[in-house]
Formats: sequence, C-alpha cells, structure tokens
Amino acid sequence: MKKTLSYLIIFGFLLSIVVAYTAYTKLFSKAVFQKETIYITKTDKYLDLKAKLDDKNLIKDEKVFDLLAKKMNLENNVHAGKFILSEGSSIIDIIRKLRGNQQDAVNLVINNVNFKQDLAGKISNQLNIDSLTFLNFLNNESKLKEKGYNKDNIMCQFVPNTYEMYWSPSLGKLIKRFEKEHNTFWNEQRTNLAKKKGLSTDEAFILASIVEKEYKFASERKRIAGVYLNRLNIGMPLQADPTCKFAWGDLSLKRVLNIHTQNPHSYNTYYIKGLPPGPICLPETSTIDDVLNAESHNYIFFCAHADLDGKHEFNKTLSAHNAAARKYQAALNKLKIYK
Repeated sequence: MKKTLSYLIIFGFLLSIVVAYTAYTKLFSKAVFQKETIYITKTDKYLDLKAKLDDKNLIKDEKVFDLLAKKMNLENNVHAGKFILSEGSSIIDIIRKLRGNQQDAVNLVINNVNFKQDLAGKISNQLNIDSLTFLNFLNNESKLKEKGYNKDNIMCQFVPNTYEMYWSPSLGKLIKRFEKEHNTFWNEQRTNLAKKKGLSTDEAFILASIVEKEYKFASERKRIAGVYLNRLNIGMPLQADPTCKFAWGDLSLKRVLNIHTQNPHSYNTYYIKGLPPGPICLPETSTIDDVLNAESHNYIFFCAHADLDGKHEFNKTLSAHNAAARKYQAALNKLKIYK
C-alpha cells in the first residue's frame, strides 16, 4: 500500500514536471521561424487579431494562446498598427509586443502628386487612412479655414518627402505631422529668400509646382523660374502651358491649343493674371530651392527646342519667341502631334 502511494506521488510529480515543461515549451519556445509582419486595423478586435496570427501559422495551441492572452489582458489591449514579429519570437513575446502597442514605423513616401485624389490615394495605399476621409478633409472649407488655408492652397502644406511614422495614425495626428514638416522646411532662410523674390512661402511653392512641370533637365529650373518671376514683376500673364493642362484635367496633353488657353478656369494662367490659387502638383524640394534661388536675367519667353530634345530656347523679345515657337509647332506637325 505504501509502495503504491509512493509510486503515485512520484508519478504525479513527474507528470507535473512534464506538464510544466510542455507549458513552458509552448510559451517560450520559438513560434516565429521567419520575420512576419502583422497589420492590425482600427476596427480589429481580439478574434480578428488572432485570425491574422493564425493565418501565418503562429498559433500552435489555441487553448494555450487564449489562456495566456486572457491572463495578459490582450483582449482589451488590441492596438491598431504595423507589428514586425522577429524570427525566434515566442508566443509570450508576440502577446507582449501586441498588448504593449510596440508598433514598428513605416516610411510614408510623398512624391509624384498632381491632384488631391492622387495625394489621398498615395496616403491610403501606405497608411491605415481612408482615402475618402482624407479627401473630404482637403475639401472641407470650414476645417481648412481654422488652419489658415482653403481648398486650393491647402496642398501647399504637403512637402514631398519620406516620413517615418506609425501605420495607423489618426487623421489629426497625420495632419499635425505634415504641418510640422512644412514648418521645418520653411525655415527662416527659405522664408527670407521667398520674401526677396516678392513671394510668400505658399506663392513660392505654387510657382515651383509650375516650374516642376516645365523642365526635363534640372539645369534649366533656375532660368525657367527667372522667366516667370520676370512676368510676375511686369504684370504679364504667366501663360504657363502646364496650368492649362491642369485646368483641363488632362496632364497627358502633348499640345496646348486655343480651346485650352481660352478655358475660363482659375488655374489657367492664360486666362488669369498672376499665380493660380494653388499648386498644380507637389514640387520636389530641390525645385522649390531653385525657385528661391532663381536666375536674375532679362528673358521673358521660352519655348521647347524644335529638335524635341527636352531643352528650351530662352528669348527677350516676342518676335524671337514667335520664330522659335513656329519651328517647334512645325516639328509637332511633322510628327502628326495635334493634341
């Protein structure tokens, strides 16, 4: 009888060791065998989170996972964001990272933006932000007025750059980040350079957006900017073809015709005097700097070379400009480019 009792005690002890070892193994052994990335949205609940982990085969024992998740209160601490799970992470490592909201940053790249919907789409493709929500903000006059902007010049707020941030920011935090970047870019030096050109920072940004669409070779940017500044200074319409394309809503136009230049649109600089009310794209920061350091010269006109090499001929007189324009138009006709 005593022997039986002793055996039972020993068996129970060994069993408890096995159970403890098994539990320890499940909790602390390697669960992630290669780096995995999990995206948790703002609407995800505990079951959604668990399903995403299960899809990547990271939950080996659902009962153990649920037990530990309950113990660590993961259910009430589901955070939206991007989470990179390192190779070698255990179940307890995963739960700690998710529960503790230890998000990993993403690089939001803002470039090659023409229209508002382009910006909204680019942001939505890289962050957990609804594109329509962001677009509605860009067109909400009352909210924009609070920030000193309107639905046209709000685009001046977005300086092209690569932003390191969390994947699931609120709209408010995202806008504040852009504001911070804007204020950092427009430091005292750049602001003073704009003033010397007779421009506000927004006006410099808008002019840079036009120059951005005019050049193929960066070496011409400062000279093109100088032409437009000369036109502004003498009260001459800018007559910038890219603004016609923007106003027409078709950036693929190869040729600007009378129907385009006569379009009564607030962005058409053949129709209006001065700068348009907002940028026609988000210009590269290097283009903005070239506008701020534009060439000082007497050129009033420029026209694309007739050999279509992407460069421009700059002239001081209308007669010389018209001669260059006729050569360019003849080159387009020869290639049967009529629109």
